Amino acid sequence: MISDYKPLLANARFRYIWASQILSQVTINITNFLLLTRLFEDTGSAIATSFLWVVYALPAIFIGPFAAASVDMVSKRKMLMVTNLLQALTIFAYAFLHRTSMFLLYGVALTYSFLNQFYVPAESSTIPVVVPKNRLPQANSLFFLTQQSSLILGFGFAGILRQFLGFDSTLLLCAFFLFVAFVSVTFLPQMRPEQVIPKKFEEAIATFFERIVEGYVFIRDHKRVLAPFGLLLGIQIAVAITTVNVPLMAKDLFNIPLNSAGVIIVVPTGIGAILGALISSNLLKKGWRKKRVIDTFLTFTSFCGFALVFILPQLNQSIRIFAGVLVIILAAMSLVGTIIPAQTYLQEATPGGLRGRVFGNFWFLATIATIFPVILSGTLAELFGIKLLLLILSGFALAGLIYSKRKGDALIQNELQNEKI
Repeated sequence: MISDYKPLLANARFRYIWASQILSQVTINITNFLLLTRLFEDTGSAIATSFLWVVYALPAIFIGPFAAASVDMVSKRKMLMVTNLLQALTIFAYAFLHRTSMFLLYGVALTYSFLNQFYVPAESSTIPVVVPKNRLPQANSLFFLTQQSSLILGFGFAGILRQFLGFDSTLLLCAFFLFVAFVSVTFLPQMRPEQVIPKKFEEAIATFFERIVEGYVFIRDHKRVLAPFGLLLGIQIAVAITTVNVPLMAKDLFNIPLNSAGVIIVVPTGIGAILGALISSNLLKKGWRKKRVIDTFLTFTSFCGFALVFILPQLNQSIRIFAGVLVIILAAMSLVGTIIPAQTYLQEATPGGLRGRVFGNFWFLATIATIFPVILSGTLAELFGIKLLLLILSGFALAGLIYSKRKGDALIQNELQNEKI
């Protein structure tokens, strides 16, 4: 297994872009934690933290399509250099200016997210340039592993770094990471664009919106595609809602300092996600039906939500933290364990000619779909507490399970018969 990655790691050009990804991912997760906890400490408001996510999402909605289209029209190396450097300067400036206004962090989040709309597609499209075709699976899997590990490291150690280094110094460390990422991508080869901006840019944008419509029509008209797509969309919304309410969970459910939220809540989440990926893949390999795997993990998801609401608050502090960590691991495992068979089924149910349109637009649609629920969740948590919010999410998971149990098989059979006709 490890030997498969040795030729990849021996590739200097891959190491340059991989180093940039590692530093960028660790930085954005540390920064997200710092901004989230700082905002909650200053305002004590779940609504304020919800709006932070909305600010991150806005560039993805309004700039994302244009940024993705522009990546193929400029030098990818220059794009990576410029975005890394500007992000470093943004964090560096905020380290010295954050005391002027609490709301400046919204501007930092907006600027960072705006630049990320250009960085991420440039990074993804650089991989096939610097890696041979036969090594792409290993390169992509390594990038995915880095992304998950960076979430654990970033959120897990952000509170510790803040406690020992302070808010300002931790931000300066993040700026340094991004500057090193900038230096790393300067060693990449020149990657000149093959397309011309005026004509191709217009075509790219027009094609993008055409594919959104075509993908939407196909999803709407095929229920066995709509069902897993809706399930994945619902999970994405639930993850976004839970993420912005992590400070409130730390305060009201776990009764721990905000600096400890990364270690107590986020790190177990990452561990659970890895376990969910391994277990669900193994169950599918053993011949379990995808629907059976989904139903099983939806059951666990519902249980975890109810356990956090009704059982955890009744325990004393030491047992509460231990039990809470176990429940968080099980919840994350269940969510990822649901995602993998649902995504696999969606891939199989979608014809090859439409697969790119369905999956290519998923995150764009997911970003739009999560804005209102995230804002509403902040309002509910602010007025009624985090327990009601978790109870609602658990109720939706239970409703999805009941629907799958009662109508799932019939829906699949009806769709298959219609396709034969």
